[in-house]
Amino acid sequence: MGSRDTPELVAYPLPQASSSYMHGGNPSGSVVMVSGLHQLKMNCSRVFNLFCLYGNIEKVKFMKTIPGTALVEMGDEYAVERAVTHLNNVKLFGKRLNVCVSKQHSVVPSQIFELEDGTSSYKDFAMSKNNRFTSAGQASKNIIQPPSCVLHYYNVPLCVTEETFTKLCNDHEVLTFIKYKVFDAKPSAKTLSGLLEWECKTDAVEALTALNHYQIRVPNGSNPYTLKLCFSTSSHL
Repeated sequence: MGSRDTPELVAYPLPQASSSYMHGGNPSGSVVMVSGLHQLKMNCSRVFNLFCLYGNIEKVKFMKTIPGTALVEMGDEYAVERAVTHLNNVKLFGKRLNVCVSKQHSVVPSQIFELEDGTSSYKDFAMSKNNRFTSAGQASKNIIQPPSCVLHYYNVPLCVTEETFTKLCNDHEVLTFIKYKVFDAKPSAKTLSGLLEWECKTDAVEALTALNHYQIRVPNGSNPYTLKLCFSTSSHL
């Protein structure tokens, strides 16, 4: 069938396949340039929260000379392809992201300054435990999805309720979800998982960017639980 007969089908790059290899060219770089970032609401950690769904993040640096623009060094060129495919033109905090392959081969920590929220314009995530593609086994567990209005949450303590998520949304100034679902847990389970649905895709993307990797502390608990979020394969609950 010709491509014009199947307009609804989209080919997403797989972790093992690169279009540059398939066409006999050199592999593309491992740095993406992201513009259209909200200067008051975006920082290095929030860029990581969104881009880590598509590959490991090494470093994030906001550019001093171009406000609202950041360079993101990813684990490999496949991660870059997935990030460009899924996040280019996505709307986030009232602005539309422009995500493209950078000519830079790596991100160098130069011209570091303070962002509007007081955090550093540069952060190294190479050793972050929140990277999700650090081994073949771990990478295979990731379901790489384009942004959608439904988020899958996991690794939250048993005491977390719908009200907990509502408060998190309010505290981080993002819109609240419209539907909530918790999966049945095994009797021996120590964490919960489930789904959250927002009114539209943009609301879900903003919530994920703000809430992903939030540290949930429990009474008398020694270590906090790291909330993990990703886009779900479900389009609605």
